Amino acid sequence: MKGIITIVVIIAIWQAASFAGLNPYILPAPWDIFLAFVDSVKDGSLLKHSWASFQRVAIGIILACCLSLPAAVILALNRILREFFLPVIEGLRPVPPIAWIPVAILWFGVRGDAGSYFIVFIASFFPLFINTFTAVRNIEPIHINAARSLGAGRWHLISDVAIPSTLPYLITGLRISIGVGWMGLIAAEMVVSYQGTGLGYMFQLNRDVNNPADVMVNTITIGLIGYLMNAIILYAEKKIVAWKQE
Repeated sequence: MKGIITIVVIIAIWQAASFAGLNPYILPAPWDIFLAFVDSVKDGSLLKHSWASFQRVAIGIILACCLSLPAAVILALNRILREFFLPVIEGLRPVPPIAWIPVAILWFGVRGDAGSYFIVFIASFFPLFINTFTAVRNIEPIHINAARSLGAGRWHLISDVAIPSTLPYLITGLRISIGVGWMGLIAAEMVVSYQGTGLGYMFQLNRDVNNPADVMVNTITIGLIGYLMNAIILYAEKKIVAWKQE
């Protein structure tokens, strides 16, 4: 509720500044942005581009989960493999997602969505890997020993000890991955026109034709979708790891 009050106050000050003569090409008035938003909803362009970007980020993150989670578990449990592969992962991890865009263009071209999937994958892989790796390495031996002393078998050790211990780390990694993957995708769409769709493409197009109101619509939509994805993960966290909240 307090956040809504803050937003209303900011919009009111913003609109007042517009009435006072704020240059609309620097910062359009909130009312003009609202009218541009209504128009983009009516003609279906906002939904089309938003859905295209959402599909790309979802597929990229799913691919990252399929590879990073088992890789992190294997390296956390196997010292020999860890010594071989962990330095490589740590060497690639500092490379920012936007720096992989030229590589994606070289490998996958500018047609189709493969390049966008790759950018989201590479951006999401490392946060998921690091959090999962840390989670597995930080499972308390005393918890495992206590469960074994009570007669727990391998399956119960996994379901009742390992998974509950690692879930908070995994969810945190997923939240970070969604945010980084989403930012990487928008940057990639601004550079490469993936089938002429996506919020990043729409953002760049409106900038090129000097349409500041629609640029702000794209900016706000990008932020809202990112906020909603994070809110969904937070809601799921409260349901899945309710004991952590307590």
